[in-house]
Amino acid sequence: MLQRCIVDRRVPQALLLTGREGAGTIALALAFARTVNCRTPHLSNHGVAPCEACSSCIQSASLQHTNIKLIMALPAGKADTEEDVADDVLDALRDIIGGVAEDPYTRVRLPNASMIRIGQIREVKRMLSLSAAQEGRRVVIIVNAEEMNVEASNAFLKTLEEPHDDVTIILTTSRPERLLQTIVSRCQELIVPPLSDEIVITTLVERGLCSEDEASLVAPFAEGDIQRAADFVSEDVRTLRASALALLRSALRGKDYRNALSDAAAEIGDERSKAKAEATLSLLAVWLRDAFALALGGPNVRLVNADDRQALEKFAAAFGSADLLSVITVIERAARDIQRNTSITLTLLTAMMDIRVIIARTRVSA
Repeated sequence: MLQRCIVDRRVPQALLLTGREGAGTIALALAFARTVNCRTPHLSNHGVAPCEACSSCIQSASLQHTNIKLIMALPAGKADTEEDVADDVLDALRDIIGGVAEDPYTRVRLPNASMIRIGQIREVKRMLSLSAAQEGRRVVIIVNAEEMNVEASNAFLKTLEEPHDDVTIILTTSRPERLLQTIVSRCQELIVPPLSDEIVITTLVERGLCSEDEASLVAPFAEGDIQRAADFVSEDVRTLRASALALLRSALRGKDYRNALSDAAAEIGDERSKAKAEATLSLLAVWLRDAFALALGGPNVRLVNADDRQALEKFAAAFGSADLLSVITVIERAARDIQRNTSITLTLLTAMMDIRVIIARTRVSA
């Protein structure tokens, strides 16, 4: 769709790319910026592509093009623009931009970054009011746009209301509900879907992060997100899965389950790692889907956790008639709560108690 806009010379002035960074929101924004600034683009029946050889493409590839600007949250402190930040933060910013140039699916975040401030938006507005230093189209990419504070959001809204020629502002976000609705309504929104498991597997193997067998185990838990997949690879997936199953088994024990469940939840929560807690919940969700697939489809169904078939068959025989949808909903809600900085231990305890009730209700009705 974006290629058609470029070919037809109907390039939007404001885009909202909704989806995960690891699924390609920033990669898409940068590909767009490179294409609209290419001096000798390749046109075909399928669309348009940058030549990758002109001086503009070379500058774009290293994110040194003056027409391409990335805006991201700054660390907490007095600095209101990039020019005000300390030298070490500026060095970190350069490293991140260099990393994005090499891998547009990488995580884009400064250490201790908290919000996008009004000074940054004012600087964008000032920059756009000046004549462009190079020919082409200026593209401003605001990463994780939901992190604009109230003042920055209001200032940005005014910038959208005063469009400039040959300028496109791109917002990327995984949480569009946190943006002002007036901002969303002034942007053309595109949903960037999760990557397929096949692409995730191929990417992990090509980057030398793991073997194909390991990538095949990780991919279903990554939810189409290259970043998430790489995080899983860096952890011991089987150890995390063991923690998830220990949590589940402790919740389904007899009357003396409370102490065991508290210990299992505390063991995960004590690490104070949101990423590990979310990974544990994701692994649990996929394991449970396998168990219910066995219960419904029999022994010939394809399993993600094929190496744990015996435990899955035992669980399916005991709890296969439980309300899977309600169980998965509980797990997904717990993962969202952890993202919002709730207590990991308390969130896990609450979720597992809810799952215990759901499964107990099913057994009673049976």
